[in-house]
Amino acid sequence: MTARQRAIYERTQDSEINGFIEELIALPSGYKEKEKPQTAEEIHKALLKSQKRKQQADERREKDKLKTMERLLKKQATNRDRISIRNKSLQQPSYPKITYISAVTGNYVIVPPGYEYPLKVQLPRTPPPSQVCFVSGCENRKTYNCSTTNVPLCSLTCYRKNINKIRKTSTNT
Repeated sequence: MTARQRAIYERTQDSEINGFIEELIALPSGYKEKEKPQTAEEIHKALLKSQKRKQQADERREKDKLKTMERLLKKQATNRDRISIRNKSLQQPSYPKITYISAVTGNYVIVPPGYEYPLKVQLPRTPPPSQVCFVSGCENRKTYNCSTTNVPLCSLTCYRKNINKIRKTSTNT
């Protein structure tokens, strides 16, 4: 019993004493039974509604079938495209294929038969002779250039010797 029903019940108890009786009304249970059509017009309307529902269900089924068919056909088309691309890649190209191989045993350039190597044969260039330190008595290879005189030097000691030599010549003149 709900609080509302209890309050109404208690009120009726009080009213019985006073001589007034109020009837209790049951609350709906939530399930409402459909009313069955009774007249010819209601029966006709119910038939039309059921036919319309069936027709809509059929249309939905047809749309689903079409979507499924399109999806499957599209999948087959992509598979066909994939196979054709794979076959094209397996075909020989119309241009000559030059291959460069760099291995431990050496470097190779492979040219297909009937084609000439596109570059001319050249002798390797000899590297320029290494420069020697500018300071007299030093036979080491050049590491850098002096910032003031731009002469080749090998170390910081040779740099100091070069700077001292420049200062002496400038003070003597």
